[in-house]
Amino acid sequence: MQPSAAALADLDRAVGAVRLLPGCPRWSDPSTWHVTLAFLGEVPESHVDGLAAQLLAVRQPAPGGTASLRLAGAGTFPPRGAPRVLWAGLSGDVEWLGRLARAVGRAARAARVPAERTPFRPHLTLGRWRAGDPVGGAVVESLSGYAGPAFGVCEAVLFRSHLGAQARHEKLLTWSVRPGG
Repeated sequence: MQPSAAALADLDRAVGAVRLLPGCPRWSDPSTWHVTLAFLGEVPESHVDGLAAQLLAVRQPAPGGTASLRLAGAGTFPPRGAPRVLWAGLSGDVEWLGRLARAVGRAARAARVPAERTPFRPHLTLGRWRAGDPVGGAVVESLSGYAGPAFGVCEAVLFRSHLGAQARHEKLLTWSVRPGG
């Protein structure tokens, strides 16, 4: 799921204020920022059409017709010990987002695509630390009080990730998650 352009631009400005603090992670390119509803790993090409068909059927009623979220707060994975990931959290209709994430996982499994079964933790990955990198607590602390503008959620996106030195995400499918949408 992609937050609105305005929400992403606001978060980018907030990250810009801490981007050069000591102990920063390797920052993700803002053009790749998204909220993962279900991690599917490597999907064989032969399963992509079936996965797309299953996802097109995923709808999740939202309070008032459209879910409202905002990027808010920050933290690390793992939360204790040596952090590896810096993330921005979400607030608002996060229970709705969790139901949507579970529906996406069920749709993937129905298409014979294994989806991670870990508890859903709504977040947007901002950056990663390599093992042994110094971690600056001021980075997390500076972003922990962040609260961006609200945005509505009407659709979800299936991305194919191309990892490497310059990660990028290719949109394979965009679909409405609103009933009747």
